[in-house]
Amino acid sequence: MFKNKFIKLLTAATFAVVGIGTVNTISNASTVQASAFHYLRRDHKLVTLGYAVNLPVRYYYHGKHVYMDDDPSSDQNYTDHDLIKTHGWKYINNQKYYKIYDYSTDCSAYINAKYFTKKYNDLSYEQIYTVTKAFSPRNGDMQASKTNLMLHPGAAIEVDMYSKDDDIVSIGSPIDDNKHGLTGFVEDGSYHSSAWLKITQSQFRNNCRKAAPHTKFVFDDDGDYETNASLARGGIYHKGHFYKVYTR
Repeated sequence: MFKNKFIKLLTAATFAVVGIGTVNTISNASTVQASAFHYLRRDHKLVTLGYAVNLPVRYYYHGKHVYMDDDPSSDQNYTDHDLIKTHGWKYINNQKYYKIYDYSTDCSAYINAKYFTKKYNDLSYEQIYTVTKAFSPRNGDMQASKTNLMLHPGAAIEVDMYSKDDDIVSIGSPIDDNKHGLTGFVEDGSYHSSAWLKITQSQFRNNCRKAAPHTKFVFDDDGDYETNASLARGGIYHKGHFYKVYTR
């Protein structure tokens, strides 16, 4: 729905933290001279920066910059809906980097501080809508649903406002537990998270209206949710706490 932006967050089963199994998967890169480390707080307590989605991570193993799986473009070199905390920062190649706390089992991890700014905290491409009349959405490749999917009145959906330029509108559905206005999924007893669906422009115009500011779009079994009010602030709610989301 949102290209490389927010889709991983919607489809995640858990808020996992990256762990590198063994150093054998690490490819050596250049050694980089860095400045001294600076703590953000005098008491050295952790500071939560927010959720990071698709942000590039610099890993260091024994002081040497490394990549994962011999491929700098590997997904392992980028964040995946991770809640980022830090003690502080230092300069690497004259750019400020936050050291990410407890992110890897074998390496030190850093993310450029520029990503934790308003430029990368823009969720205006998402809005929450309410279904007013029942209709059947399509699956991700726009084929007719083979599972009798049905969105019912009152269901909250997340809409990719960028996709409205085409005939197709991409949406995040309610979670697939038949309790939030979506039916037709096979109930298998597993962890539930919101699905990736598509609807037509006419379905969107005729069956949906923009939700009230605090209407909750719940996207997983943990009860994590967002609202139009939280999106306007650039974030989501996880376990009752508001966190900003930073994404490329």
